[in-house]
Amino acid sequence: MTVHYLLNCYNNQILVKQVDGEAEAFHVNIQSNSNPLSFGNKLYAAASKEQAVRIANQLCAFYSMARANGYRLEGTTFRNENKTDITVEDVLKVERTKDDMHDLLQRA
Repeated sequence: MTVHYLLNCYNNQILVKQVDGEAEAFHVNIQSNSNPLSFGNKLYAAASKEQAVRIANQLCAFYSMARANGYRLEGTTFRNENKTDITVEDVLKVERTKDDMHDLLQRA
């Protein structure tokens, strides 16, 4: 396994890693800083390193907005008791601007 990108995002790290034997799969994982020996939960698989890095940055931007709006990440779902759940896949399946991400949070 090779880590190609590492991004600190609150008390988490978002990693882009390539698993040995999976030449075309770049995984976007999130892990807690409190468990540095883990490689976290896989949230997305991208076809290229460039796409995976873009996804990692988008994930951190959305995560920051979601936390500010009372959401927490549980597994692969952003949850807020007073709003509709938002899946990580819904957030990351398309490239989104900050305005798009804000709209997604407001519609929930």
